[in-house]
Amino acid sequence: MTVKPSYDELQEKVKVLERELAGHKSIEKLLWEKQDQLFKVLDSLEAIVYVADMQSYEILFANRYSEKLFGHITGKTCWQVIQSGMSGPCPFCTNKQLVTPDGRPKDTLLSEIQNTTNGRWYSIRDRAIDWHDGRVVHLQIAVDISERKEAEAALQASEEKFRTVADFTYDWEYWINEQGGLNYISPSCERITGYSVREFEEDPDLLLDIVHPDDRPQFRKHLAEELKTSKVCHLNFRVITRTGEERWISHYCQQVYGSDKRVLGRRASNRDITVQKKAEENIRSNEIRLAALLESVKLNEMRQGAMLKLYEMDTLPIKEVCDFVLEISLPLTQSEIGFMGFLNNDESQMTIHSWSKSVMSQCKIHEKPIIFEIAKAGLWGEAVKKRRPVIINDYMGSPQKKGVPDGHVNILRFMTVPLFDEERIVAVVAVGNKRGEYAEQDVKQLQLLIEGMWQIIKRRQVEDDLIKQAVMIKHFTNSVSHDLKNPAVSIHGLAKVLRRKHGELPREKLETYIGQIVESAEQIVTLSDDINAYISTREIPLHFKNLNLKQIWQTIRKEFVPRLRTRKISWIESEISVPQIKADKNGLLRVYRNLVDNALKYGGKDLSEIKLDFALSETHHILSVQNNGKVIPPDEIDSIFEIFQRKAGEAAPAGTGLGLAIVREIARLHKGDSWVESSPEGNTTFYVSIAQNL
Repeated sequence: MTVKPSYDELQEKVKVLERELAGHKSIEKLLWEKQDQLFKVLDSLEAIVYVADMQSYEILFANRYSEKLFGHITGKTCWQVIQSGMSGPCPFCTNKQLVTPDGRPKDTLLSEIQNTTNGRWYSIRDRAIDWHDGRVVHLQIAVDISERKEAEAALQASEEKFRTVADFTYDWEYWINEQGGLNYISPSCERITGYSVREFEEDPDLLLDIVHPDDRPQFRKHLAEELKTSKVCHLNFRVITRTGEERWISHYCQQVYGSDKRVLGRRASNRDITVQKKAEENIRSNEIRLAALLESVKLNEMRQGAMLKLYEMDTLPIKEVCDFVLEISLPLTQSEIGFMGFLNNDESQMTIHSWSKSVMSQCKIHEKPIIFEIAKAGLWGEAVKKRRPVIINDYMGSPQKKGVPDGHVNILRFMTVPLFDEERIVAVVAVGNKRGEYAEQDVKQLQLLIEGMWQIIKRRQVEDDLIKQAVMIKHFTNSVSHDLKNPAVSIHGLAKVLRRKHGELPREKLETYIGQIVESAEQIVTLSDDINAYISTREIPLHFKNLNLKQIWQTIRKEFVPRLRTRKISWIESEISVPQIKADKNGLLRVYRNLVDNALKYGGKDLSEIKLDFALSETHHILSVQNNGKVIPPDEIDSIFEIFQRKAGEAAPAGTGLGLAIVREIARLHKGDSWVESSPEGNTTFYVSIAQNL
């Protein structure tokens, strides 16, 4: 049963609720007060302040100053009421520039615009802000700068006239007597510095105290010397205003004389040139950007000219193409030295392909190495390890440098850029000793150049591969046609004889003919199986996993036990410890199956043993199958792994010529290779390498 609360408990809960309600009302009142204060501040500003929706252009808020100029504009469309003569959104509207692509507010935009309604000039500050209902809206604050514009126009029209008027009315003027005290200071001092005439008169040190600390020693020296000379003196310096703002002052001073020609001290005129200084800074900045742009245009023209030249070199050897690209990369990056190297498939080694002529002339090392291990490489190898361009502008100060051998070219700074073909780094180009520092522009120019070179090289490789493929296809079709024709002709001839004379032939003759037909059919089936195996090897994706190599050996041995026993051939497996290797199981079985079958087929009657072994290089697993049968003639070793290569001679056993081609194809799919060696002692060893980093 539910227990009802007591009266006192209910009274206590009511008091808690009343306190919470009072707190909420207090907060709500505070928020309204803050909003009211904000509106009062905005209404007190001598500036146009309004907020408009960025989609509909509806004015959501306008301060009192805005409505004094344009009437009641809240709820109306901004381009219809603030500007005149507009048939749509203002052409200078900044809505799209105020937000990021995902619609979030960006930084404030500054501009100066003449209003088409009242003809006044305004300094505009536009910014996107989050509105109370979640919308992103356009806030504009516009300060009337018509007077400044008029002053600037007047300054351009007659600088001397403006200076005369400004010297006596607008600028901050003062008169220092011969003792260094202030005889007079104009009221303009407060407009420029924020400090009043009285404050300067009561504190003689204030004039020096407000000078920027970095300019104070120079100004102090000027004050000490100006009373001693009759010349007109000029000095630009900065002051810190009462509000902490930094302003630039153009200071002129000259001696003043009484009617009796007696020196009465010096009159000084101080003009606020902050705007001009900022304009000068902008001009200098623009000049720097323009110079950089012109330099970039020049480099782009140089690179584009080099690319046109490259396309004209499409028939020249790759070495000449690379040499040309390396030489053009030096002026392109304003470098003095450089080299280009190509990486092997697993990116473990780099082979130098080209040295710049300057390196060849400066380097005193007689036997220059051309093969480098990436793992042991110095700073240039960081581009491969980090897989991005590397810039070192202080080689001697770099903690990662490993030093250079005696006679090596002196290195001050260098840049290394890797060349990618999809995910793999295929080459590295390094340049060095630019007079200035390397920058991202140098990286970009070099990347574009070598990427263009690589496209030409790849196109050349594709063209060469197409030619090789065409030759191989022609050879393939000719060989298949020949190998199918012989057994097919035999089957056809024997079948015709059997159909015509099967009733007349003795049983022994019939069995001979049938046996020949079966043998020819088996040749066709074998050829078809090997062709399918070769095509599958090239097209079916491999599945790499860790394999126990000795288990693979045992599987192969079981397949060949009948033939081994019949011919009394010893099967020998290496007793060394063999690690697990990552490979495609079916591919590896096919490799061993083809190599053992090849040994049994072509080893001859003297074949007495087949030995399986294993070794490791720095980058690959090395598998081997050795037999002591017939030695392969030297003139056949180079072509033995090519498609449709068979042992010559009338006594050679029948074969399709695809077995060893399949072995090589599988090896290459494992980022390795295949080769054969025959020793004078009568041993023939077939090798297959498989990359360790599959």
